[in-house]
Amino acid sequence: MTIQNDQKRSSTQSFDELLESVQPMITSILKQLRIYKDFDYYRHIASIAVWNAWLKADPAKGQFSAYIYSTIKGDILNELSKEKKYTERMTVVDNETLNYVRELEEVENQKSNNILESILPQLKQEERNILLLYYVEGYSDQEIAKVLGLSVTASKKRRYRITKKLRNQISKEE
Repeated sequence: MTIQNDQKRSSTQSFDELLESVQPMITSILKQLRIYKDFDYYRHIASIAVWNAWLKADPAKGQFSAYIYSTIKGDILNELSKEKKYTERMTVVDNETLNYVRELEEVENQKSNNILESILPQLKQEERNILLLYYVEGYSDQEIAKVLGLSVTASKKRRYRITKKLRNQISKEE
């Protein structure tokens, strides 16, 4: 491999020449890491790593070829790690499955809405107000207490009892 010394690099070896001279190293690293698909993408990542190494290289810290090798390999490994995390967190779903799941959720939401519509009129006006303020308007327990003239503790307890009452009634309805 013909990578010139750092001291001469800036004046005699352009980045394009350097990139051309490290192509065998990049190919070797890609084969070593067993990268066979998205080959061009990882070659691009390696080219960016070469650019970063070329800009940040310090001749006092050792051989440029060793630095460039570790930079290329490190950046490719980082990208592989990011890709692995992404694939672990994301699930690819076809449109037919996605539409089926949406329809199921819609049916479940409709059932829940129907049950809630039948149960809510059974609640007292103050109970409905507490639920409305908390879940629809986004009020905190402190704000609800202030609006209704209650203590914060009383507001929390009432909201807890109301939601418990609703859960029990919903489970009976289902």
